[in-house]
Amino acid sequence: MDVHVALVLLFIAFTAYSLVSRKLEASVLSGPMLFTALGYGFHLTDATLTSPLDNSVVEFLATATLAIILYRDAANIRISSVMAERATALLSARLLFIGIPLTILAGTAVGMFLFPALGLFGALVLAIVLTPTDAALAQPVFGNDGLPEVEREALDVESGLNDGLCLPLLLIALALAADTGGGEGMAGHAAFFLKQVVFGPLVGLAVGYFGAVAADFAFRRAFSNPAGRTPIMVGLAGLAYLGAELAGGNGFLAAFAAGLAFGWQLPAETVEKASNFAMTEGSILTNLTFLLFGAAMLPQALEAPALPALFYAVLSLTVIRIVPVFIAMLGTGTGTRARLFVGWFGPRGLASVLYLILVVDQSGFDVADAITNIAVFTILLSVILHGATAPFAKRTFFPARS
Repeated sequence: MDVHVALVLLFIAFTAYSLVSRKLEASVLSGPMLFTALGYGFHLTDATLTSPLDNSVVEFLATATLAIILYRDAANIRISSVMAERATALLSARLLFIGIPLTILAGTAVGMFLFPALGLFGALVLAIVLTPTDAALAQPVFGNDGLPEVEREALDVESGLNDGLCLPLLLIALALAADTGGGEGMAGHAAFFLKQVVFGPLVGLAVGYFGAVAADFAFRRAFSNPAGRTPIMVGLAGLAYLGAELAGGNGFLAAFAAGLAFGWQLPAETVEKASNFAMTEGSILTNLTFLLFGAAMLPQALEAPALPALFYAVLSLTVIRIVPVFIAMLGTGTGTRARLFVGWFGPRGLASVLYLILVVDQSGFDVADAITNIAVFTILLSVILHGATAPFAKRTFFPARS
């Protein structure tokens, strides 16, 4: 397919999506579904637009998208209300510090059982890749005021922080798997993890705080026009991410922390206006990332044996996620429906795509292709199932609230 024809089809897809996006949100279809299918269609027609793709393009898009979405979502969390609401803070902490480790352990155990050739570290890498949840795929849930606020806020906080917590663990697991630890031992890996989770938030808080102070000063004195103010979240998200990476911290934790500080310092109305641009940019980048996922990553996975990977994918989206969430929520006073709701809406998407690129690029890691194929099936199944069930979350899990 000629590049001009491919571009025409791409722009038609974005135009059509813009015209019917509201209807799509209420249906079993979603933007990521449609753009994944479009990307795979480009692959089938050997489109010039997608044929020169390499991992660096997908990595850039996934990184930028995730940083912007994390910043925007964090900025719209009223941190004062979250901290004041003990139930939300407790549930968020339990999902992060009990749910994540248990999910990784469960995913590793199932991976070793189903795919013995992966070995311990290979199964561990697979589990970590598929542990973080995707804020972009969960937007219909986060924005549904008919769902319980505590559970929605906790899911939002979890999706914002688990990416940054899992990435250092993934890098350590890859180093152990490929025997590239450089002789540092566990002490060196622990120091690396601490540096990531300490320096990242510190840089992010500084960027978000001073960015908010500067924005408040400029906006109050009308140094910028309203249209010029809207891209500030995108700029600050990039600064937080890159600043943290340069300092040796985790960029995704930094982006989320920066958003929290930004939203904490500014009035809700100002944050909401700035969020509109970030929401638009995030939506465009999300759909582009899934288009490239469908064009560059899905075809390779479909050439591998599908049934074992699909079986793991089903377990990853159900038992491996839901059982740890149930355990993490013990003692919180939540009912079974609420636990099922939180357990089910843990979609896998952008973070997992980005992590997969790191896995593929890791030298000396013989099972990278096998892990990629399994994870791609899980992401694809998540895009379909979570996208199709998100509009019906209220009537499915909390019918009495309808």
